Amino acid sequence: MRTIVFALAVTIALQAQPAKSRQADVDRIFSGFNNHTPGCAVGVAEHGNVALTAGYGMADLERGVPVTADTVFESGSVAKQFTAMAVLLLAQQGKLSLDDPMRKYLPELPDYGAPLTIRQVLSHVSGLREWRLVATFSGTPEGVYVLDNHDLLRFASRQRALNFDPGSTYSYTNTGFNIMTILIERALGNGKTFEELTREAIFEPLHMTHTRWRDDFRAVVPNRALAYAPRDGGWIQDTPVENIIGAGGLLSTVGDWLLWNENFTTAKVGGPEIVKMQQTPATLTSGKTIAYAKGLTIGTVDGLREVSHGGSTGGYRTWIARYPEKSVSIAVMCNDAQANPTQLGRETARLWTGAVPAPKAAPFAVDTSTLEKLTGMYRKVHDNTVTEVRVTDGKLMFGRAALVPVGASEFSIGENKIVFEGGGFKQETPDGDIAYERVEPAHPSDSDLRSLAGQYESRETVSTLTVAAKGSELTLAIGTNNAVRLRPTFRDAFMMQSAGGAASIVFHRDASGAVTGLSAGDDRAWELRFTRVGAGGSQAR
Repeated sequence: MRTIVFALAVTIALQAQPAKSRQADVDRIFSGFNNHTPGCAVGVAEHGNVALTAGYGMADLERGVPVTADTVFESGSVAKQFTAMAVLLLAQQGKLSLDDPMRKYLPELPDYGAPLTIRQVLSHVSGLREWRLVATFSGTPEGVYVLDNHDLLRFASRQRALNFDPGSTYSYTNTGFNIMTILIERALGNGKTFEELTREAIFEPLHMTHTRWRDDFRAVVPNRALAYAPRDGGWIQDTPVENIIGAGGLLSTVGDWLLWNENFTTAKVGGPEIVKMQQTPATLTSGKTIAYAKGLTIGTVDGLREVSHGGSTGGYRTWIARYPEKSVSIAVMCNDAQANPTQLGRETARLWTGAVPAPKAAPFAVDTSTLEKLTGMYRKVHDNTVTEVRVTDGKLMFGRAALVPVGASEFSIGENKIVFEGGGFKQETPDGDIAYERVEPAHPSDSDLRSLAGQYESRETVSTLTVAAKGSELTLAIGTNNAVRLRPTFRDAFMMQSAGGAASIVFHRDASGAVTGLSAGDDRAWELRFTRVGAGGSQAR
């Protein structure tokens, strides 16, 4: 009872705070940014009126330009909701149907048997492989080559398999939203570009005068913040060098995003039916309803309904959210790869919503010997990437994250839960469970590694991989690119680092034990297959 009374008192006190006091509290929340660091802009609206906008840190470290409320940042995946709205507007006009197969407008895509629909793409239940891993294994990794949406359509058109049957599972992927821009232009059929459509149908009606797509990374954009990542105690530029839009690539300000968020109340663009449709979570073929809607995530935070989405590209980190029950809207944009805009935004939002974080449950007591039994190497079943579970200072660690015991074999990790059972565990998320199984770490001999050396090809990437063994080291080179060391994990499996991040490499054998091929995978592209075309390659490149 005392907890309820205290929470109510805090809520009343927060709601009674004058704007000046809230400004001081927001300054405290963003106090980690200064004139020696990149920074963030934040905007808050209440009942449709702007309550606060502010900037912290620097938009350009070289020239000493500070972040202001009018600084332009890149969106990352927050852009997906604008692309989704463009599709919904075309459906409203009868120019397409959400249940149309993607191939109706993009015949370049293979026929996967079961229809792959526009609706499934908008909710990440399409099964389309993420383009980044495909680009990496095609020898054209992100950040090295300047790619555009048509390059991504070519990548997708060569994929002979999906991650899963369309509609059956959730797996976040940018590919569908990127090629959706081309689909939109073809559905329009009047020569109008995706950029023109969104400007005329969304940005201009909502007076989003600082918003545009980054379809040419070389374009001069007034007030744009550069993006940064940390290195050696300092900073390096990490601004995207690509012309890919749709899934990301939107340039905007916190003020413009508040105008967009208000449209979910006024429905000026689209009308009430479309606005409701965009916020309706998807349902899998199993009947399970997930958290993802159409470019938006629907959840509950601090006891309030939260409609939100985050973004990350290069060194940009962004987040936008609404709390409809309180008529509070918030936008956070940062140019610091270390920033956590979700945390910053939620702390700021509480000043207006009056919400109080749910008290943490008392930790369930689990002795160290019990925790030790859960340690080991586990592979994620759908992509063969591995995670080490270990005990550090009496805590069970999942990679770098500490697991909080909530039961004898159950642990919380952020907003998700991990349940150990039957020689593995499952990670329970709002969008479905992710299965892991325990594996024995491998320690391959030099002769084991030599047996894997050779060349591997795939028509899905039109590239050749060269696997080479030298002593106790195995390397992999994609095309003429530099070789990358493969780290052994479980039997015939390895992990590698690339421009696209960490990926698994698993070698396949026939009934006689001969190596016949390999597959590459990560969280968003599960099994990219290569066939062995030649043995050898004993010398590392």
